[in-house]
Amino acid sequence: MSDTYDYIIAGAGSSGLSLAWHLIHAGLDGKKMLVVDQNLTPTNDKTWCFWQKETPSFAEVIHKKWTQSDIFVNGDHYHEQLRKYPYYSIRSSNYSSAILNELDQHPDVDLLESPVLELSGDEMTAKLKCNSGHFKADYIFQSCFSPSLKRQPRYPLLQHFLGWEVETKSDVFDENSFILMDFDETYRTGIAFMYVLPWSSNSALLEYTIFSQSPEELSVYEKKLELYLYNRYGIKKLEYQIQRVEFGKIPMTDSIHDPWYAPRVLNLGANAGLTKPSTGYTFRRIQEHSRKIVESLIRDGKPAPAPRSQRRFRNYDLWLLQIIHDHPQEALDVFRELFKNNSLDEVFRFLGEESNIRQDLKIMASVPWWPFFRAIWKTKNSVFSF
Repeated sequence: MSDTYDYIIAGAGSSGLSLAWHLIHAGLDGKKMLVVDQNLTPTNDKTWCFWQKETPSFAEVIHKKWTQSDIFVNGDHYHEQLRKYPYYSIRSSNYSSAILNELDQHPDVDLLESPVLELSGDEMTAKLKCNSGHFKADYIFQSCFSPSLKRQPRYPLLQHFLGWEVETKSDVFDENSFILMDFDETYRTGIAFMYVLPWSSNSALLEYTIFSQSPEELSVYEKKLELYLYNRYGIKKLEYQIQRVEFGKIPMTDSIHDPWYAPRVLNLGANAGLTKPSTGYTFRRIQEHSRKIVESLIRDGKPAPAPRSQRRFRNYDLWLLQIIHDHPQEALDVFRELFKNNSLDEVFRFLGEESNIRQDLKIMASVPWWPFFRAIWKTKNSVFSF
């Protein structure tokens, strides 16, 4: 193993492995790469989901695809056909295994299992320190350490959730349709809903998800999941087994992330601000950034920082964050009218930032106007400054 590389990837999560995969498939033959992480053993501890019109990268490790969805809000039920934007899920273990196996067989790639201790850089070289030694590269791409923020969040929210992957004794799930949101109207200090990904008629991942300022005690999520399984599907504790547990906290903020951790050390993934503030979705944006990095390296020899969303989409996110943060019950009304008056394909196009101005105006006209007028007024000094 060398101590000098063209590229070092520090962190083998979704963003680091995605970039590694794009790099070895980009025709950058002869470029030496080191991938470092404290643990390179794939674990089935995360489920990444996204919607996309075209066939996605890593199609061979897609765990499940749906073209139907259900949404429940304020007693209303919307069953949606996804004609343009199918919904996909990937298990982290399948994803990591496939990419790590490919990297392990690549002649220009070294894998190192070691905690990353320090990253630094100057105008000429990026440097990594770990338990196994010191390494240098032209560029380091990192997802290990939180970067500095150019601006602190104005409406800090978390998306926090507990998920149970369950197997039931009887067939209770519709495996052809996932539940995007089944809102819990009893939750008052934020927005809460159940999210259900059915793998088969007797197995599914259920997540009780909350948008609020701080997490709850573990027992709160557990009780909600237990009640939901009984109230929605009529199954009691003895009629299902919990196969796996997921817990997560995803920042939903309007913070501006510095794209560089240090000179020649580029931030990746959530550390680069790629999490969509109003939804918490990150996976597809990671793929788009990975492609841009590779294109920039081929074209200019330098990696491209994570692109920022267009200003109007940043404003939409900011307004919704303000409503959820200060007036969560009004946010519930916004979600109800959003799904009532628009197809899920239209909503996905808007949230994926693929809509045009006319389509944006249709979405905005379909939801209660007063919360957004107030949010625009509250943020009037900042909407054009970031």
